[in-house]
Amino acid sequence: MTEPSRFDDLHIETLAVRAAVERSQYGENSEALYLTSGYVQPTAESAARRFAGEEEGFTYGRYGNPTVSSMEMRLAALEGTEAAMGTSSGMSAILMLCMGLLKAGDHVVCSRSMFGSTIKLIGTDLAKFGVESSFVSQTDLKEWQAAIRPSTRLLLAETPTNPPHRGV
Repeated sequence: MTEPSRFDDLHIETLAVRAAVERSQYGENSEALYLTSGYVQPTAESAARRFAGEEEGFTYGRYGNPTVSSMEMRLAALEGTEAAMGTSSGMSAILMLCMGLLKAGDHVVCSRSMFGSTIKLIGTDLAKFGVESSFVSQTDLKEWQAAIRPSTRLLLAETPTNPPHRGV
């Protein structure tokens, strides 16, 4: 069971501007933008625990940043979810989704109208790791249904779409 959020009783308009990390000691109206890549650590022991994921705290920009944390908190509050995860691009979000859900022997059904790099990722790159894929028309439900196998773990479509790829 999760603890109630400090945002549970707020209207969506308020969440849009107030759900974020706590403001700094300077009391700014909106959260600051943190443009640093590294953070000062209180002790070497604390730094070791933080880098190991045993203690909360920012260590390095690639692992976390208060600006990104604010966006994640705000998005989660607006969507009514426990958490959200920010990535550097849509492709990194799709790769993270695939790496988290798929393993060798799994199958993906994907629209032919996806972004070209997504089609390459699903059809070529993941195939190197034993993930099979089928590509179907974005709008033909019968094609989607026919493509599903017992090993299907992911159905992937996007909107708005791109022109269908002829090679898949």
